[in-house]
Amino acid sequence: MKTPTLSELDRRTLLKGAAGVIGAGAVGLDGPEAEAQDKQALKDAKVSTEMVSYKNGGATINAFLARPRTDAKVGCVILIPGIFGVTEQMKEVTAQVAQAGLAGLAIDFYSRAGGAPKVDDISKLFPFVTENAPDKQIVSDALAGIDYLKKQTYSNGKVGITGFCMGGRITLLVAAQSPEIAAASPYYGPVRARGDHQMAPMDVANNIKAPVQGHYGGKDTNPPPDDVRAFYAKLKETSPNSEYFIYETANHAFHDYSRPTNYHPEAAAQAWGRTLAFFQKHLK
Repeated sequence: MKTPTLSELDRRTLLKGAAGVIGAGAVGLDGPEAEAQDKQALKDAKVSTEMVSYKNGGATINAFLARPRTDAKVGCVILIPGIFGVTEQMKEVTAQVAQAGLAGLAIDFYSRAGGAPKVDDISKLFPFVTENAPDKQIVSDALAGIDYLKKQTYSNGKVGITGFCMGGRITLLVAAQSPEIAAASPYYGPVRARGDHQMAPMDVANNIKAPVQGHYGGKDTNPPPDDVRAFYAKLKETSPNSEYFIYETANHAFHDYSRPTNYHPEAAAQAWGRTLAFFQKHLK
């Protein structure tokens, strides 16, 4: 009898995930070629978009809202951007949430600083984030965003959360703090802290009760796949229906089509399709 490879074992574990076990392991990208992720959702006549604001204590938090043009009440999704903030790409992703029949709210965690600085050099953003958007503040802004959404007439009261890069890490931190989160889908967010200024999802994994569906690159080094596996093994204790997917030929930020050196269209389409279906299941 042939001994199964690690990848094959991972795939089998993943199949068990549908039955309530943590889904794990490398996911091949041998399906049909995926279309680009810029689907012009911002121009969709069936989607309503606008900039909104809400209060968090004495601060005014700006956010980009996209929702389907319907009189029906819908589930809502908070989106936590990566380090570049609410870019045009993030607005497009938020509008795609609306195309899926849900309301999306992309939070500008740089609101107190007047928005994200206009720089392309990510190394210059790190100190700006540390000074102007610490983890606890972003989490607090997201919690206030949950309250904002639940008060809206279009909301059915169910709220999920997704985020990318540092926003993926914040996604897990918010899920650990708020019982109002019905589903969470982080994208390649580090699960361990890098320095005293960061909060680590690994430290609060047992506080997460909502189902989680995570998406990660097999070539990523932050987080590396071993960290991902360790986190979801711990998460299983309190959220047994959670699952994760590792796209073995993808790197960090594989979902972001505005970053061509990182963008992986097949992995992006496969992951995003899973995320939207996940939210449709838990938020409708």
